[in-house]
Amino acid sequence: MRTSNQPSKPFRVRLCSAALAAAGLFGGSAQADVRPDPGDYTGLPAGTNLALVYAQFPRADKVYANGNKVVDNLDLSVNAGILRYVHFMKLGDYIIDPQIIMPFGSQKIGLSDSKASGIGDVIFGGTLWTIADLARGEHLGWSVFFTAPTGSDKNQGFALSNNRWATDLQVGYIRKLSNKWTVDLIGETEFYQDQRDTKSQKDPLLQAHGHLRYHLSDATYLAATYRHAWGAKETLHGAEIAGAKNNGTAMLTWASFVDKQWQVQLQYVHDLKVEEGPKISGLQARLLYVY
Repeated sequence: MRTSNQPSKPFRVRLCSAALAAAGLFGGSAQADVRPDPGDYTGLPAGTNLALVYAQFPRADKVYANGNKVVDNLDLSVNAGILRYVHFMKLGDYIIDPQIIMPFGSQKIGLSDSKASGIGDVIFGGTLWTIADLARGEHLGWSVFFTAPTGSDKNQGFALSNNRWATDLQVGYIRKLSNKWTVDLIGETEFYQDQRDTKSQKDPLLQAHGHLRYHLSDATYLAATYRHAWGAKETLHGAEIAGAKNNGTAMLTWASFVDKQWQVQLQYVHDLKVEEGPKISGLQARLLYVY
């Protein structure tokens, strides 16, 4: 049994992996993990612009590896912001929405007494809709997002920077079930370049997202979300440094347009099952401006 207050070198590597994984649980904050919120796959008319600001506050104490709890007092806190710009336009007969996402923020890991802050990895890409029917409430979109290794402290375990290129492919379907209920179903897979500093290799990640929205009015809804992630095992020179995920997350959302241009969104996120990485809970908010 270890009695030293300082984690071993392999353990510090796992702490860094845990911190990186933590950021990936929150919308668009790292590793090309642009997590879709309820309604994000709505195809809006060409010429519409969206400016979005996110504030996210994930926290974690417990860390799991291969289904076993390996840390009980990680004391991870991340205070992250995201700036996002989306522009809807026509491409032939289709609607597309090129966009750019810029995360920034700070993190603290109490167990290792480490801090980091700065700009995260830039994410860019967009969606093409093959169905965008606002009248019937049915939408089908196909997305690709790229993460560029541009962030601060890329080699210091900063959650918003992973020092590797990544590609995220998504398909999202929205269907209005009645005047009060709408379902959103999204599938995605992510592919990762080798980490540029350590050369660690990361397997693809598969994710499924389901949102069920209840419309209190035309302007306001409540939503329940379940997300599940599989894969993304990471190895370094053939040795495993992070196992494959089999993680499930629940989220509750309240969102409302306070006028025709401004929407406020509040969310609570909680991990239900964690096979690999930190067990996260946290609050997040989003302010959206349509013009």
